[in-house]
Amino acid sequence: MSQDQHGDLSAFSMLDLFRMEADSQTQILTDGLLAMERHAGDAAAVEAMMRAAHSIKGAAAIVGLQVVVQLAHGMEDSFVAAQHGRLKLTPERVDVLLSGVDLIVQLSRLDDAGAEAWLAANAAQIDQTLNAIAGIADLPELPALPSAPASMPAAPAAPLQGEAIDAQPALSSG
Repeated sequence: MSQDQHGDLSAFSMLDLFRMEADSQTQILTDGLLAMERHAGDAAAVEAMMRAAHSIKGAAAIVGLQVVVQLAHGMEDSFVAAQHGRLKLTPERVDVLLSGVDLIVQLSRLDDAGAEAWLAANAAQIDQTLNAIAGIADLPELPALPSAPASMPAAPAAPLQGEAIDAQPALSSG
């Protein structure tokens, strides 16, 4: 992964270059998705993730890693939809996208000798992740939970003298 002081990468194979690209771009995806999961991100973060997925897709296509191309393409489509307001990146959707990033990282670290066996052994997980990303827009958007008051006292085991117990549940189900 080292390059000389002039940036000469000629000693690296195309697969080595893909791995370097995947390492840097998956870090951008991971950081952006984790930020989205913690709090709604801004348009610039979604733009950076879309570009990262696009870069991974192109690099994977050059080295013939079709599974990575498909994963990155699905992720890129999700980010484009989020940019245009057609898809909200909810925590559930972020988790699906993070599973795609994890799979890309695993695939990028395979050596030529073990790649075929690994792909065969993990075919079910790969298919599940590809299908989850392809169907990400179908994931339900769960309503936000109401925020609890800053200091919620513990519920007393028995009513205090002179207090009535409210028989209605605090949250309705449904």
